[in-house]
Amino acid sequence: MKLNEVMKETGLTKKAIYYYEDVSLITPKKDEESNYRIYTIDDINRLITIHALRKLDFTIKDIQLILLEERDISQVINKQLHILNDKIKLLNKSKGILENLIEQGIDSNIDNLRLSIQTIEDESKYIGGYMQKELERILPGNMGKMFAIHYGQFLDEPLDTKEKEKAWRDLINLLDSKEEVQYAENIKELIDEMYGKYSEKELIELSEKSKVVTNKVLKRDGEVSEEVKSKLRSKIVEYEKTPQYLKDLKIQRFMIDNLAPIFNEVEIYLCILSTRFEKFNKILRNSDSNKK
Repeated sequence: MKLNEVMKETGLTKKAIYYYEDVSLITPKKDEESNYRIYTIDDINRLITIHALRKLDFTIKDIQLILLEERDISQVINKQLHILNDKIKLLNKSKGILENLIEQGIDSNIDNLRLSIQTIEDESKYIGGYMQKELERILPGNMGKMFAIHYGQFLDEPLDTKEKEKAWRDLINLLDSKEEVQYAENIKELIDEMYGKYSEKELIELSEKSKVVTNKVLKRDGEVSEEVKSKLRSKIVEYEKTPQYLKDLKIQRFMIDNLAPIFNEVEIYLCILSTRFEKFNKILRNSDSNKK
């Protein structure tokens, strides 16, 4: 079956199908003469399964565990069910607060409103993705947007320890204490364009795509195979030919020029907030040391 037929059959976009192939969730064969991908019924069924699991908010990592049977499937599904139940509880509490506001008015009992929101806050932090969501609310300006773009993929863990809670507060206080950076209009437009995607449903997809590259580095043996390096080099060459590359390059240069002084401070807290970042950062530092 050809790509257009697969798109019609599964309801997925071409980019999504290529992405799932890139993270090895599907491995279609290629026609030796035309080099076109040939999708089988098994590929179609797997793509439909992936699409369904994504709709149920499973991460790419969890889908890999389920489909590649690297872990007990029921364990992965129960984990997601637990997260969903926690979200349902929070939604019901939020629903109750909204119904109360309709009934009594928003100014009727400020103390009760504050207490209700604090209860939701206290319970939300134990759910993965809390930091990603809160960052937009706490720091809605340019500083928060830049931080989310640069480090967002590492903000998916829950605040489930006192150490993490303190690191999160200290990180927010650090970012809040810095003077707002002055942005040229063209840079501001680029940031708003990128963050417009980042702050909506595509936040998860963008974060997952960033994780793919990070996870190449975080392989169990600590080494990246030549095959993976070759694929990455090929992807980079393709990416550098796109209009998006020039936009991303401008933002990266702007960040280095304006935010580099606080990167080291920020990364101290991120090493506490994200086990993936701690390991990733250690590997990168070792790599830099070896080059010297």
